[in-house]
Amino acid sequence: MESSSIKLAQGFLKDAQKASKGGWFSKPEWDIAAQYLDKAATAFKAARHFEEAADCYVKASDAYVQINAVYLAAKCYENAAMLADTHVKDHDMAITYYSRASDLYRSQGAAADKAAEMMECAAKICEDIDTNRTIRLYDSALSIYENEDRGRFGVETFKRTIRYLLDKGRLSEAVDFQVRLSAVCEHVNNRLEMNKSNLSAIIILLAFGDSVEAGKKLDEFGQDVAFTRSKEAATAERLVQAYSDGDQDEYVRIASDQSVTFLDTAIARLAAKTRIPGARRQEPRVSEKPVAYGGEHNAAGPGAPLANDAVDEDDDDDLL
Repeated sequence: MESSSIKLAQGFLKDAQKASKGGWFSKPEWDIAAQYLDKAATAFKAARHFEEAADCYVKASDAYVQINAVYLAAKCYENAAMLADTHVKDHDMAITYYSRASDLYRSQGAAADKAAEMMECAAKICEDIDTNRTIRLYDSALSIYENEDRGRFGVETFKRTIRYLLDKGRLSEAVDFQVRLSAVCEHVNNRLEMNKSNLSAIIILLAFGDSVEAGKKLDEFGQDVAFTRSKEAATAERLVQAYSDGDQDEYVRIASDQSVTFLDTAIARLAAKTRIPGARRQEPRVSEKPVAYGGEHNAAGPGAPLANDAVDEDDDDDLL
């Protein structure tokens, strides 16, 4: 079965090569070449020769570009990227192919969401390999959503990016992406998500230790009347105040409020573990009643004679 599939694939490659060359009196038939290359890729996959299959998809993409079939060209690179990632295990190749697919989808004009999706796929592959490159790939995906006015479809990608940044301790960059998400939500009139995003940005800033910037950002968010009337705004203000006062106990109490715990899990966890430098903590109150010798309550304090133990001097005189 494997050998027959390989022979079939090689036959398709020869046919594709003939079609792409043309002749003295004929032009290259790129559409036919692309179809043969597509068939060769399928045959190589059946034979489990995945690297050769990926190479056929790349060549098929080039052929489709020649006839301006850009969407099909992008699809071929997407197929090649999946093979490189899943079977060839060449992550750098997969990232390169996904990036190329994204460029082609975007140039097609009506596939901005697909273009952003390809960049996100590349970023996911890169997460455990190169943090800086991963951030750039996620940023590219989100920029496509923003620039193509498709921000509403990028909300989950924003959240995934922010979770990744928090996990890597990149709080400053996480704030930037959180503020961008707030702007996207405001643009599409998603007030509920915008309020949550604003509060999340404040929480990240406080976790980063920048209460001054948190206060400024709160004032900036306060320009939106809808936000100032929300419970998220009230919670953000209380958090900033508690942090500024150095009141750790109050901060912890506010962080346990539903307006915080109902945020993205990574944000809620960050709020719960935030510690204020040099914060004061309320000492637990211990209620103790002074007890006189003999077990009776003595208002005069320990060691003082009880009232009923006192002897009147006049009474002593009478006894004499």
